[in-house]
Amino acid sequence: MAGRQALIAAAIGVLAGLGPSVPAADAPQIRSFAGAEAAPSVRWVLPVGTVDSEEDEVDGISVDPEGNTIISGVFRNAITWGEERRQQSAGAGDIFIASLSPTGSVRWVQRVGAGGDDNSYDLTTDGAGNIYISGWFSETVRFGDVTLRSRGDTDMFVVKLAPDGSTRWARAFGGPMRDGGNEIAVLDNGEVAVAALTAGDFTIDGKTYAHGGGQRDSLLLRLAPDGTLRWVARFNGPGNERLRAVAMNPAGEVFLGFQFRGVMRFGALSFTSRGDWDGALLKLDAAGKLLWGRQVGGAGTDNVRGVGAGPDGSVYAAGVLTGAAAVIDRSVPARGRRGNDYVARVSPSGSVEWLVTIDGDGRGVGTELQADARGVIVSGILRGRASVRRDGETLLTLGPPAGRATSLLTALSADGRLRFVFTPHPGGGGAGALGDVLSVSRDGRFLAQSLLFRGRLRVAEQEVRTPSRMDSVVVFLTLNGA
Repeated sequence: MAGRQALIAAAIGVLAGLGPSVPAADAPQIRSFAGAEAAPSVRWVLPVGTVDSEEDEVDGISVDPEGNTIISGVFRNAITWGEERRQQSAGAGDIFIASLSPTGSVRWVQRVGAGGDDNSYDLTTDGAGNIYISGWFSETVRFGDVTLRSRGDTDMFVVKLAPDGSTRWARAFGGPMRDGGNEIAVLDNGEVAVAALTAGDFTIDGKTYAHGGGQRDSLLLRLAPDGTLRWVARFNGPGNERLRAVAMNPAGEVFLGFQFRGVMRFGALSFTSRGDWDGALLKLDAAGKLLWGRQVGGAGTDNVRGVGAGPDGSVYAAGVLTGAAAVIDRSVPARGRRGNDYVARVSPSGSVEWLVTIDGDGRGVGTELQADARGVIVSGILRGRASVRRDGETLLTLGPPAGRATSLLTALSADGRLRFVFTPHPGGGGAGALGDVLSVSRDGRFLAQSLLFRGRLRVAEQEVRTPSRMDSVVVFLTLNGA
């Protein structure tokens, strides 16, 4: 949570001197493009937090097969759900899990946490509507009738809930240092791939994986639908590795996005960063064997922050580049003043098929990503005048409404053409919004997104406010004329 809060604190602010191309406050929030599907529409908006000065954040979101939106996150002090439901945290931070109906009403909600520091990081659902959540906890944490106990400072947890919120299974992994669950992906049948981050030795089912000697290591755990371990992939070395993105395709192949500094290793594969931080994109088969690995970066700070499975074994990858860099086999000039966001479609064999960049006056922050049947949708932030380019060709130039930073949701077709963009309108002095986690329903009819904001935020015809430094709001859109 702290990393995301630092990001938004740096990214949000009043932007000056952006010129006449900055849209007015009443500019359209959703724009679709010729040849694309019908423009999306906002169905409902739900603020999360906004009742006290404490900061509350949605960290995971997923639209299940019935159109319900499942969210998880962390809160401190109190959080309310409508007029009847109020929850109080027991420790430094507690976890909330909530199910919201297709109309935005609260179906059920639960609090998880004890006296320590507990946090969810990511959430997803399978084809039957089961819910999977990863995160970390200290001391003990209880999911239904299952109590987990940490071995060290913090441990990783993975939990599977039924659609009604009851616990199917919960597991903990870790060692003596700070460990946590990170990105999680699941197939329709309940097969799970989940990332773990560790600062020391890490124990899984009685087997200890030795720390690689750097600041941090990453692991990928493949779990069966009943939570039993299938295999482990370990990414270590004398550098600092962070596994930032995980996706799977129906064949069970796994796609991984990294940010690393120094030397990163996976078996015989070894990458050395060209600058401060670099990115890496890996493809594994269903048994965890490396199919290929590719490096992203240059002399600056670069990463692969989002991945999504494309058709026929391809993959979409997104992240940030600061300065001139290479995305695998494609060179990218240093157009943005403080970095470029990028989205690439990568072939089944690991070469770039097309590359879209978003560059301009603001700082590149990287993007969250969701693939759908029509292409890919990415969520980032618009801080200044920016250009969206496909393989160097300018597709669109735009700026934040009234000069205030806001979320930028960009949908691209499978060949990298614009489908639509969505920019909510922040209001009030110094207000802004950061596009955060998002999910698209399996049938492609619905999209749910969490936005971090402060002050006031207008989404379509609805306005939300928060008294705290930062809170979240969930936005639910219909896609493709649904």
